[in-house]
Amino acid sequence: MKTKGKRINEHMEKRKDIDEFLKRLEETFGKIMEEIDTSDRPVDINISVNVYPLVMLSSEAFSPGKQRNVPVDILETETKVHAVVALPGMDCETIKLNCNGRKLEVTANNAEIAIQEIIELPARVIKSGMKTRYENGILEVVFNKSKMRKSDKKSNP
Repeated sequence: MKTKGKRINEHMEKRKDIDEFLKRLEETFGKIMEEIDTSDRPVDINISVNVYPLVMLSSEAFSPGKQRNVPVDILETETKVHAVVALPGMDCETIKLNCNGRKLEVTANNAEIAIQEIIELPARVIKSGMKTRYENGILEVVFNKSKMRKSDKKSNP
């Protein structure tokens, strides 16, 4: 049975993890904003993070083999689509990506958890030009947008 002091320490560790994740997310979006040309028009990015109450963070939520959703942010520019996915504690070697041009599937696992996330992209992308970076538990995937002809758009809603 856990003592009250041990639960408080676990709570503080979880809070530190959340704070660290938010810091990394802010740094990642700062790097993205540096790449965006804002001379033609202003760019406004609004980031919201939903944090579940600690009551929801039971030990069974993180049991081995358990799947869960992960935080994902999408940023669309005139020519690119950026997907930023939180994958804390994952080894780079276990992260697998699959893209069909409209959806990005991210799978990863470690000894404690298996993650599978299917992300609908806001625009059709060129999957062969995908660039990735995984740093400090944050995966950033950058796609070039597809330049589809109007006739292609009609046949692919």
